[in-house]
Amino acid sequence: MNFAVNGNAVVCNMLDGEIRARMASRNNPAKKQYYKDLHVIDSSPAITRFMVAHPKVFGNKKLIRPDGSNFFGGIVPLASLDDTKDHREMLKTRMKYEYGLTDAELPAMDRFLDDLYSLGSTPEIQDIVSETEEYKDSIEKMWKQNEAMIMRYIHGVLGYVPEKVGKVSTYVMYPTIDTHRSYQLSESKTFLFFGKKEESDPNKILSYLTHQAVHQPMLPYKNSMTKKEKEEFHAFIKFLTDKDVYNQLTGRSYLDIVTQNENAEVMGRVYPFWLGYRYRNADRQGLNAEEEVAKAIQRDKTYFESLPETSRKRKLYSTYEFDKLDPKKIAVLFRERRGITPYEFAKLDFDNRSLVEQDSSKRKKKPNSEERTM
Repeated sequence: MNFAVNGNAVVCNMLDGEIRARMASRNNPAKKQYYKDLHVIDSSPAITRFMVAHPKVFGNKKLIRPDGSNFFGGIVPLASLDDTKDHREMLKTRMKYEYGLTDAELPAMDRFLDDLYSLGSTPEIQDIVSETEEYKDSIEKMWKQNEAMIMRYIHGVLGYVPEKVGKVSTYVMYPTIDTHRSYQLSESKTFLFFGKKEESDPNKILSYLTHQAVHQPMLPYKNSMTKKEKEEFHAFIKFLTDKDVYNQLTGRSYLDIVTQNENAEVMGRVYPFWLGYRYRNADRQGLNAEEEVAKAIQRDKTYFESLPETSRKRKLYSTYEFDKLDPKKIAVLFRERRGITPYEFAKLDFDNRSLVEQDSSKRKKKPNSEERTM
């Protein structure tokens, strides 16, 4: 994994964030002020001048959609190609085929594109790019210091060293807004655009980066996978990297870190099977697999029960259904599957809950309301 800062990517990402924040707060003055205080709205005088100078662009509902999605967010992946001769034509092609501009409308975009190219050279944006460089240096240093240790751990859990089939180029963004988007340009090349607003826990940043270092370069999707298998395989990757690495670094619950675009339903379905996989070789370390699975379930259940009843996080993790899980069944399920690969894991029948849940007759019944008041 290598790290870089691209001025055009920073500019386009800031414009994307500003537009989304303006659209999200257009009928809510308090929310708009909140975004202003975070410097997401009016992020830079140079950005404001640029928006004022091009009212037809920023008022064009083809380029700036009602839901906040917009041309600037769409071209962030192309920003790293800004020094190639075809870059301008790439942007116009994107305008035409993805955003629906007509051939008659495209020539009027030339001055706009000239100003967009030059925006990064303004003093205000140069200051922001310099700050982003410092932020990038801190993230890169943190990753380089921990990479070898983290990857040894990943290989230990997998039981083998996967072939490295690609690499990740991480473009660090100015961290006024959360940015965590990856684009797979080819089978061997992935771009990650990354910046975490107010994320003070380096362990979470390391966990997020581990995901990118492992997924596309080492454990990419297979072309033969169904959509469902891809979702469940991605859940496996999230548990292996974001969740388990975070737990190893901090000792905290898997639930203490929310992964990018986390699908709670899929994660809850895969969770008990992951625990069986994770502790399938516990005996080789002098541990008991059933006991380790039980401890992990209790760790995460305790965290879940500490969450406020009405919290978004509690709702997100309600799919895990900790009280139904059977540590013994989970451990036994993988007793004869020590050598299972991640791709074989993705083919397990995660919908067959009888493989990982207690028999209904053995579950502890929760007291009803009358019993609780007696």
